Amino acid sequence: MAEFPEHPFWDFSLGVYMSEGVGVACLELQDAHELDVNVLLFCMWLGASGRGPLSAAEMKTVTGAVQEWHHDVVRELRAVRVRMKGGMSPAPADLSESLRQRIQKVEIDCEHTEQLMLAGAIDRQADDSRTHVIRLADAVANVARYFVAFGGEATDADRSHVAHMLGVAFSGQDAAAIRDACAKL
Repeated sequence: MAEFPEHPFWDFSLGVYMSEGVGVACLELQDAHELDVNVLLFCMWLGASGRGPLSAAEMKTVTGAVQEWHHDVVRELRAVRVRMKGGMSPAPADLSESLRQRIQKVEIDCEHTEQLMLAGAIDRQADDSRTHVIRLADAVANVARYFVAFGGEATDADRSHVAHMLGVAFSGQDAAAIRDACAKL
């Protein structure tokens, strides 16, 4: 079993993802655009933590750093786990479910590894002088740049999902300010 080093990005991701409605929002964004939720969370974390906005070149570095891992490992494990949901005949249902749960644990470990890869791709210190308003703007700019990077165009539903996630990440911010910021996606 892998021993993962502590990292604030992983802590941020767990805090956001485990909040009510975020998992569903991530799944809908993932299904609608085949985006990498880890990259999306990384974009938000960079802004929220005061690490600033990503340039187009940095976004290319970020997505390139994990593309193969995400496609060949994370997505493949997810596909197997999803296929096994509800059992797979002729395997006994209880054994199939037990294996599916173990695959899910391995999938989470692979997501954790991917997040550490992302954090290593852009390693910059937080700038404590960045206000909450600037941090929110940076997070939204990073998410917008990610949408551009994979050729996606944000819909109203996407903006709503991103606003919900950012509402968790920026729990002290006014919800209307977050929605207004997300209108720029």
